[in-house]
Formats: sequence, structure tokens, C-alpha cells
Amino acid sequence: MTMCASKIGTVPTIGFDWYIVLLEGPFGDAIREQIDKYFMTLGKEAGPDILVVRGYDATAFRDSFESAALYSRSFDVPDDWKSTFLPAIVVTDALPTAIKTPNGLDQAKVMIFPLREIYKKHNDISIFFGKLLAALHSNKASYALDRLDESEIEREWSWMREYVEMKPGFFGFKFDLGKMIAGILAKAR
Repeated sequence: MTMCASKIGTVPTIGFDWYIVLLEGPFGDAIREQIDKYFMTLGKEAGPDILVVRGYDATAFRDSFESAALYSRSFDVPDDWKSTFLPAIVVTDALPTAIKTPNGLDQAKVMIFPLREIYKKHNDISIFFGKLLAALHSNKASYALDRLDESEIEREWSWMREYVEMKPGFFGFKFDLGKMIAGILAKAR
């Protein structure tokens, strides 16, 4: 399901297993064209349990998300994240606006994927979107994140290494999944 929102506070905080939040800059480029091209398809393929959200006004929406994330105090937002990581998608099972107390997102699953690096790999973001949706629809992939089961993480999430390097603590992602997966694969060899 897709939604264009004026600010993050207008996005429903219940009724979805996952949220894919697109954080964009104000100017159009090749990545923005890809987002425009695949936004509706991404929402359709996501199905009724995953909400794909982007800003009606990209800058105002992004700023509202940042404010809510800073309030929650469990999203570790670096000072230069706008210039370094945008455009990006945040994948989470709980929006920062759903939390009424600071540090209330401690148990949330939150991952951020800078789209610029993903786009550079293939000059296309649709392949990444397809793999991401497959993982989000997989009960095994969710189980792997819940339990930090190394063999399940290897099986369900190792595809991410091709696209991004996950940093510990960035936007609440508490462990370095890329290094964890690399370590698992190295042990298996």
C-alpha cells in the first residue's frame, strides 16, 4: 500500500507489519526518477501489511521524520545524514511518531538504506526493492531479525551485502548486519 504524507505525524501508526519510508531531497535526479517510476508498483507489491510512504513535499516530510526520530532518542541521527545518505529508505516495524515516550523505540527494527549507493550498483533500484519486499514478506527473515539467528540471517538477509554496509546504531539498527553476515559466510567456508 502507498501513501503520500505531508508529515510523518499523519501516517497511521497501527495496522501495518512494516513501513518503508522514503526520505528524499528537494531536487530531481536519476534516483528521484526511479522512485517516481516504481513508487506505485512498490506499494502494490508490498501488499496490505506494508505501508510505503513518501512526502508530498519531500523536504517538509523529511524534516518531520527527523524531528520525530530525534524525539524518540533511539534513532541515532548523524549531523550530516541529509547530505550523506539522501535519498534513502527507512524500513521499520514502528514509526517514531507511534512512541509517546523518549527511548520508546528500543525494541523496534529499524534499517536505513541509502539509495544513491544502491543505484550506483545497477543504475536501477527496482532489483533492490524486489529483494527487500521478498525479505519483508518472509516469516523466516523476520524471525532471523527477532532472534539474531546467524544461520537464518545468512539465508534470508545476505543479499543486502551487495547493496549497503550497515552501521551499528545508525537509525536504531543496533548491530552491524553486513559484518555479521560476512563473518557467518567466512566461517562457513
